Amino acid sequence: MMSDTSVTITIAGISFQLKVNAADHDVVEQASSFINEHISEFEKNYPVKDKRDVLAMVSLQMVTELLKTKQQQASEIHRLQTLLDELNSMVENHAKKVQL
Repeated sequence: MMSDTSVTITIAGISFQLKVNAADHDVVEQASSFINEHISEFEKNYPVKDKRDVLAMVSLQMVTELLKTKQQQASEIHRLQTLLDELNSMVENHAKKVQL
């Protein structure tokens, strides 16, 4: 059984007390830092006063990146599956020739 651990993270100046799987602690900390870096970058480039607007735009950027990555992964998996199917076919054809 995995143990939970408490962690306090700060996003956009707001602190959150979370219980996370101990194995995920470092990833949650990295995610928080990543989000805050994107917030800072967005605030430098755009004169937005409302944190909700900044959070919405950063969320949009991050989810867009995530969806692109998922599409690339799906495309790569499909390509690899096609190659594997071709290799299996070649092996089967070779096995048939050897048995003759």
